[in-house]
Order: sequence, then C-alpha cells, then structure tokens
Amino acid sequence: MKKTLLAALLMLPVLAAAEQRIGVVDPIGALQQASEFQDRFGKLESSLKDEQARLDRLGGEVEKLRGRLEKEGMTMSEDERQDLQTKGQQKMIELQNLRQSAQRKLNKGQQEILEVMEPKLKQAVETVAERENLDVVMNAQAVVYVQSNMDITGAVTKQLNSMK
Repeated sequence: MKKTLLAALLMLPVLAAAEQRIGVVDPIGALQQASEFQDRFGKLESSLKDEQARLDRLGGEVEKLRGRLEKEGMTMSEDERQDLQTKGQQKMIELQNLRQSAQRKLNKGQQEILEVMEPKLKQAVETVAERENLDVVMNAQAVVYVQSNMDITGAVTKQLNSMK
C-alpha cells in the first residue's frame, strides 16, 4: 500500500507536466530573421560604411609605414627613422581612436534596435503562445534537447514580420 501511494505521489509532477504545452523559441534567431530587424541593422551598417572605409585606409597607411621602416630603416638617417616612427605611432593612435568610435556607434545602434525590437519580440512570442495554446515558452539556449514540433521560432519570426 505504501509503495503504491509513494509511486502515485512521485508520478504527480510527471502527470502535471504532461498536461502542460511547452514551446521553445530562439529569440536571437527570430529577431535576426525578422525583416524589420534586418532593415534596421542594414541601415546601421550603411551608416558605418564611412568609418569602415577610413579604418581600412588608415590600416593600409600604418602597414605601408611599417613596411617602409622595415625595408628602408637601415639606410635612413636617425632623424628620418624617428620621423617615420612618430608618423606610424600617430597613425596607430588615430586608428585606435577611430576603431573605438566606430565600435561605440555600432553598440549604440544595436542597443537602439534592441530597445525597439524587444517589446515587439515579447508581443510576438505571447501572440504565438496564445494561438498555439502554450502554457510555457522557454528560451532555446536554456534547453538541452527539444523536439522540432515544439520550436516556435519560425512562427515568432512570421508574427514579427506581420507586425508593423
């Protein structure tokens, strides 16, 4: 009798879980596939093209100065070598400052996109969960294994795309 009662008590959580419908979503994947996110991120990347071109140009100048110093450094006078080293250091500082500035702009732009998209993502997940009659939606990164029929990422992306 005690064993039967104990077995029944141990099965209650399993039975309760069996009644719940669970969905799994990859929020980052859903966002990245959403057309609004892609549009916003494309605009952000376009706004940083000038900085990227300047970074490439400065990087080339630094490499050119290094190469010249390596090739001609032995035949240069001490003043010429010092001048070339100083120019190289100045270009490196300028390159680092520009790289940091571009990174700050990228981070700020990404943060702004997330601030706009995060509430939409939450709403899309809730809409899909209600439509699919789900009790729980879990983040895919927190799940070790999931059956493909429980993954609602595509449906969330579709819902995001339908929201304007």
